[in-house]
Amino acid sequence: MWEDPKSAPDPLSVVQGYVNTAHRMHGTDELRTAVGASIALAALGLVDPGEHVEGADRRRLIEFREALRGLLLVHTDGRSDVAAAAAELDRGAGPVSVRVRFSPDGRPTVEPAPAGTIAGRVIALVIVAIANSHDDWKRLKACTNDACRWAFFDASRNRSGRWCDMNVCGARHKMRAYRERRR
Repeated sequence: MWEDPKSAPDPLSVVQGYVNTAHRMHGTDELRTAVGASIALAALGLVDPGEHVEGADRRRLIEFREALRGLLLVHTDGRSDVAAAAAELDRGAGPVSVRVRFSPDGRPTVEPAPAGTIAGRVIALVIVAIANSHDDWKRLKACTNDACRWAFFDASRNRSGRWCDMNVCGARHKMRAYRERRR
């Protein structure tokens, strides 16, 4: 999941992996089928191996993933309407159950509540990962290449990363801009 040594710290790797279950450049979506969704979510540790993700749960997980991608794009471009993206993510998340526990030293931790549908549990796990990521959350972004939108961790010092890979999406953007200027 993380090829780059400057990869995102856990728990953001789970969030990134979840968003990247759809690969626009290759036209694949691991959540498209019940079998694919079950395998992909088990690989991320979001469901138990052998647990089947079907029907309404699968559709809800896709809707939540795309709403999450929309907010990651706001992290990237900074110009989009944050409130609209957050409202869309709220709708996609729907009602989920989480609980707060306190460690022996008195620090609160958020964790998913054990009950609920498969989609509700997966969404709660992703939300808990986001909540536990603190300031690093805003470093998780979506590639600004419309054909890509891959989630990536911006490890740049000034947090200005725009593309998942400068050698692929960044180079394509710069070449396109160059060609437009030459016209």
